[in-house]
Amino acid sequence: MSVTRHTLIDGEHIECAYEGKSDHECGVCVVGAGTAGAIAAISAARRGEDVLTIDLAPIPGGTGTAACVWDYYYGANGGLYEQVNAAADEIIAEGNYIPSSVPDYKKSYPTAVKSLALVHGFEKYHVRSIWSAFVTDVFTEDGKVIGVAVFDGEKTITVRAEVVIDGAEGAVCRLLGLNTLGGRRSDGKLARFSRTVGKMMNGHMYGIWSFNDDFAGKSPEESARLNLEWAGRMPCFPDRMNEDRRLYSMGCEVGRREVLCVETEKVYTFLDLLEGRIPENPIFYTFAPLDNANPDLWNEDEEFQDWQMLCTLHASGISVGIPPECLIPNGTRGLLVAGKHIGTGHTMTSAVRMKTDMEKCGEAAGVMASMMIKHDCDAQTICRERFAELREILSETGCYNKENDRGVCDLNQPDNGMWKPVKLPGTVEELRESLASIYPSLGLFAVRTVKGRGGDVEGFTNALVGWLDSDDKLLRENSAVALGLIGDKRALPELRRIPEGKCDTHTYSSPHKYFFGWLETTVLCNYVKAVCLIGRLGEKEDDEILKRIAGYDGEDKNLLTAREYAIAALNKR
Repeated sequence: MSVTRHTLIDGEHIECAYEGKSDHECGVCVVGAGTAGAIAAISAARRGEDVLTIDLAPIPGGTGTAACVWDYYYGANGGLYEQVNAAADEIIAEGNYIPSSVPDYKKSYPTAVKSLALVHGFEKYHVRSIWSAFVTDVFTEDGKVIGVAVFDGEKTITVRAEVVIDGAEGAVCRLLGLNTLGGRRSDGKLARFSRTVGKMMNGHMYGIWSFNDDFAGKSPEESARLNLEWAGRMPCFPDRMNEDRRLYSMGCEVGRREVLCVETEKVYTFLDLLEGRIPENPIFYTFAPLDNANPDLWNEDEEFQDWQMLCTLHASGISVGIPPECLIPNGTRGLLVAGKHIGTGHTMTSAVRMKTDMEKCGEAAGVMASMMIKHDCDAQTICRERFAELREILSETGCYNKENDRGVCDLNQPDNGMWKPVKLPGTVEELRESLASIYPSLGLFAVRTVKGRGGDVEGFTNALVGWLDSDDKLLRENSAVALGLIGDKRALPELRRIPEGKCDTHTYSSPHKYFFGWLETTVLCNYVKAVCLIGRLGEKEDDEILKRIAGYDGEDKNLLTAREYAIAALNKR
């Protein structure tokens, strides 16, 4: 069979015949030994596979090492990564490295410690590596991916493999010309990246980060220049460094919260989750708040607005079960993906991008690759015929753990390394109690998801319509917001009345159970919500309301936010 070479020249996908020999042969080639890729390599190697990794950096670990994002933020428990971190704990215990210090529910490993622990894992399981090299070509044979070519700065090196894992943020997939899912629907923008530096304070290490500047309205060329300028600043936080706080290190990579997702055999989006299309066959669970860090929420996808602003669930996290098909690029054989580019899409990426979860993703990809070799089959066959075996293997390390399926959780209530689940209102009485309170988030989310959860859609809807005539202002307004969330235009009369008056806000603070620890107060503003929903549901006559609000030129933060939603709505007309 003839071999086909795939590459990109000036952004154009090129295919041609290839007759050269391979410099290396292996069972599994992991392109990108970052957060997911490094664990993928160890996962496959510990199951007996001959593994070769390739990475642009000189060390493994990616975001968690080279980008100095040391802390574990949120994420689900369990998996092979815990064994790697145990090795990192042993390195720190030897007393040769400065320990890191973070809140009790988090773990943190400075670059040298985590990368050394990964290297020890590579050595233990005989993982070979090519460092400081990037992939330039992909080879296929009869449609199956069989290897790659990389350039190490001096020469081109070719690798033949039985299975290739793309852990390089989709670099292999791009060379093949595979489809991607794009960023947010309004303008294609991805979540902002961050630049992280390490500081030493009181004998401990800390990783601190900063968002890149927002370059909205700039040309692509100007945005690129400004981003490079920002990424090169040293240090990012001169105001945070003094005699007691010393700059220790800088990430040689930026922390990318989002990359373009690959179109996989199954694409699982946040809209799917909201509407009850839950995968029946997850191989690991993730956990996080929806946090893409873009400041212009009014330009985000509606489902992200539903969670973050309309339901005000920023102090909550959610479990997501990832099926194996999200790791299989659509229409391919011999290729898996592991990392933030799996098939989840823009909004869902915010919920699945945590380091622990990406490390579990790598473990799952490594196990799938080893099974493909062992059983001489493609990944699709593993999903159809050997799924039980796959899940059993992943259960051994805790990578798959049904107990991690917790739904929506309160981020202020730690629970044995995770967070306590909340109970959504299930009856009309419980719904009324929620919507009549100053924090109706769970009630709003219960309405938004009631159909997908098989709940009492008719009972909820009829109750909401009835409450539109209530003398209770909170109940009346929140009922209108709830109806707007499910696209019911009967909410419009009440929604129109809200911005006719002043911008009332309801605040809550600690010890309220949904208090977000680093915020002194959180503002719940139905004025902004009403404007957003008028923009979605409104008739032509509502343009006058939107134009009036779009013309606001004062300093009130809520009214300024409402203005942006009004402008965004008018731009969509």
